[in-house]
Amino acid sequence: MFCGHALNEWRRLFRDDVPVYQVDHFHQHPMYLDAVVEKVEEALRRFPVPERPEIVFSAHSVPMAVIEKGDPYQRQIEETVHLLMERGRWRNRHRLCYQSKVGASKWLQPSLHHALHQLAAEQVREVCVVPVAFVSDHVETLGEIDHEAREEARQLGITQFEMSSGLNDSPKFIRALGRIAMEALGMTVQSYVPIRSVESSTLVAAD
Repeated sequence: MFCGHALNEWRRLFRDDVPVYQVDHFHQHPMYLDAVVEKVEEALRRFPVPERPEIVFSAHSVPMAVIEKGDPYQRQIEETVHLLMERGRWRNRHRLCYQSKVGASKWLQPSLHHALHQLAAEQVREVCVVPVAFVSDHVETLGEIDHEAREEARQLGITQFEMSSGLNDSPKFIRALGRIAMEALGMTVQSYVPIRSVESSTLVAAD
């Protein structure tokens, strides 16, 4: 979702008369939300009582200076969490934190590290971490969450730690991307129909 710099570069460098269709965001799209809900449900089913673990949404942090300049990232992340909880109809407690900070400047807080310490202090023993706004698994999910945070949680006394997997090749996510692209092109969408190629057009996905 944090894509302002990439889009700014596109606008600065692209010089052509080819039509451009831009997808600024898709965090509110129902098909995208359904794909994420499916992954969270899979993770929750690994607990003895799916309603018991606290759901921890972990988003990639960004510098506060970026947010203070008007970037909508934080608001979009918070909206995503709200919409997911609403769509999933989970009764679990939940919280939002941020990860992957680098450098000495101030970034969005609280950190995943801080959230785990809070959970342990509150005697929470079952935790389901949801990498929100990550669309595929990579070092920041498989390494930072599923390895490093898992080990930290164990040391803090959290007895069960699960992470929902990335969307990766989720059929629901792939269909969502197809629908989002077709909507951006202003085309009528037919479910389960292969996406037609668009002659002489460029689609820019910003999310």
